[in-house]
Amino acid sequence: MTESELKALLDAHDVLVRAYLDSSLTFTEFVCAYDDFPRNYSLGARSETAEERAVMRFFGRRIAFHLRVSKLLSGLRSADDPADIAHRDAGRFLPAALLMRLRELVARYPNLEAEQESGV
Repeated sequence: MTESELKALLDAHDVLVRAYLDSSLTFTEFVCAYDDFPRNYSLGARSETAEERAVMRFFGRRIAFHLRVSKLLSGLRSADDPADIAHRDAGRFLPAALLMRLRELVARYPNLEAEQESGV
């Protein structure tokens, strides 16, 4: 993945996070649009080329932030129930819990950049 492609992906997902926080997106819209980013692009995986490794290092803190967002979303899924959480009857708890946790994460990392977690 090139630097410009990765930047565009990160920028788009930054917009999704901010839109959910300011209530421009509903819970379902956010979960569907965010999908399983950044894992569905293998951004946490080892890169093959020196150029890819350099790009990943350059955007490492932004990727680390989105890995944390992904972790919040995956925490809303039951290990026994792989069904899409956006289509289940979650009531008010899941949207409220995600909003609260996402607000805490963004308060901690207002630039949407985080340290890489060990083992990630």
